[in-house]
Amino acid sequence: YNGSAGYNTSTSPTISQVVSKANTSTTLTSSPNPSVSGQSVTLTVTVAPVAPGGGTPTGAVSFLDGMTLLGTGTLSGGVATLSTSSLSVGSHSLTATYGGSANYNGSTSPAVTQTVN
Repeated sequence: YNGSAGYNTSTSPTISQVVSKANTSTTLTSSPNPSVSGQSVTLTVTVAPVAPGGGTPTGAVSFLDGMTLLGTGTLSGGVATLSTSSLSVGSHSLTATYGGSANYNGSTSPAVTQTVN
């Protein structure tokens, strides 16, 4: 405060403001599901901030079949896709993992069961 005729100048005490990374949620879909052996399956992941108005996450996403890396994608508008025809006959537990960025914490999608006939 710069003061006035009746009041002296003053300065407020310093305060600290901590800005934390925003938490994210990751969702995965596969299409078509079920598929047939050799058919291309498109995996689509969406990464969004948990709190509304938190912007759009950027960075890389890993697509996994259990512990096996199927490939990676780069988020654009919070979405990344991967197409694969390498899934063998049977049931596959697919997940997508977002590694986070300077502004967002990472997250992993719930598993999606992909059936290949």
